[in-house]
Amino acid sequence: MRRLQSIAAGVSRAGALVGGAMLLAAAATICIDIFLRYAFARTVGGADELAGYALAIAGAWGLSMALLSRSHIRIDTVYVRVKSRAVRAALDVLSVAAFTVFAALVAWHGWGVLRLSYESGSRSQSALETPLAIPQAVWLAGLAFFVAVALLLLARALVAWARGDLDGLFRLIGSKSATVEAKEEIAAVEQALEKR
Repeated sequence: MRRLQSIAAGVSRAGALVGGAMLLAAAATICIDIFLRYAFARTVGGADELAGYALAIAGAWGLSMALLSRSHIRIDTVYVRVKSRAVRAALDVLSVAAFTVFAALVAWHGWGVLRLSYESGSRSQSALETPLAIPQAVWLAGLAFFVAVALLLLARALVAWARGDLDGLFRLIGSKSATVEAKEEIAAVEQALEKR
């Protein structure tokens, strides 16, 4: 399962990078569109539509990267006050299980949206007339991959929990402390400075 997580991390990283590039391209397109509108009363046409697709696709593919790096926001008011490691482990497993169920529901409904668009041949109402099934398929693929990653993490967490490896469970799905986040930021800055 560790090998699968390594592969998932690589795919997630690639998805996040492509999604980030799409967002930058969308921002550049919108800036160009705004400039052309004000300077020459012209428009690129469809810039807002393309930006919407980019945002949805980047968001869907970025979810798995955030899950693997434990970057999703967690409201840990109770969690940080719990002293028992076993209870904290149970809360971590419960949170990932609930997250997985929610992600699966979103992906299921996303499949319904894609199926309806494909069967009806829906197209965007802009000048681009994009077949909606195309961006929706890429978006749904990101959601489906996110569900697969969530299931993988849940399975690994349950195995660690069954073995009594609470440290491994916390490293895998535990809520990051402020100290851990600060150390990660410092390490990232040091790496960036070394590359100069």
